[in-house]
Amino acid sequence: MDPENKKDDLDLIILAERIFAFFRNYGRLIVIFSIAGILTGLLLFFVLPKRYSSTLLLHSFTLTNTEHINIIENWNELLKKGEYDALSKDFNCDPEMLKKVNSIAATEIQKLYIPNNPNGFMVEVIVMDTAVLDPLQKGITAGLENGEYLKAKLESKKSNLTQLIEKVKIEIVKLDSTKKDIENSISNNNKSPSSYIIDVSGITSQMISLNEKLLGYQDDLKFTHAVQVLHNFAKFKKPESPKLFKLLVLGFIAGFSIGYISAIYKYVRKRMANRIQTQPNYF
Repeated sequence: MDPENKKDDLDLIILAERIFAFFRNYGRLIVIFSIAGILTGLLLFFVLPKRYSSTLLLHSFTLTNTEHINIIENWNELLKKGEYDALSKDFNCDPEMLKKVNSIAATEIQKLYIPNNPNGFMVEVIVMDTAVLDPLQKGITAGLENGEYLKAKLESKKSNLTQLIEKVKIEIVKLDSTKKDIENSISNNNKSPSSYIIDVSGITSQMISLNEKLLGYQDDLKFTHAVQVLHNFAKFKKPESPKLFKLLVLGFIAGFSIGYISAIYKYVRKRMANRIQTQPNYF
């Protein structure tokens, strides 16, 4: 056998023996710290406050999705700074309720580089109590409509729709009256019936068209809001955090690392003490 290969094999055997001896002497210490880390993770799971995540789907009718998202980001900054009184004015809610809200974030459902994204946007919140989700949803929708610009724009739109509805109703009444006059004339044989068949059919189609417009305007007025809720906050029973498995794994890693470092420290101290004792004393 090549002497160099034989030497390498001996070095590996010596290294393996030292590793085995190290864990034989200090393995118990590492195991104790690892178990302590796992127990600490379990304790943290029961001690740390539970946080729940939920998502609200909204569709914008006035501002762009990006503008609404920027407003929500400003609200989140107020939450981080603990400015609950200022935020409660926008939400028209109790400031104490906001103390149970950890964060508010918003993203587009699908990012499209167009001014009016038809896909809406999502509002994700982290709360410590799911009971606040209903008032929080009302607060968010109210906050998105509380701006002076939005109020003025919504009032203007509602006023225009109301006027259009009234005008269409008047036109429908006029056409209905005209239709009745023609039908009465036909029944009284005042004019040639063939000419009125065309007139009545034309008036009927106009009335159908106006009624369709009327229904459309009424629907628009009914749903005239800054945002429309597409999906409400869901109240999940399972918290988003803390995660038991994650805490146990992190606890084990932390405990193992501390135990391993402690074992190395003891090992080094022991080696240094042995070296000092074996050194010859010249004095």
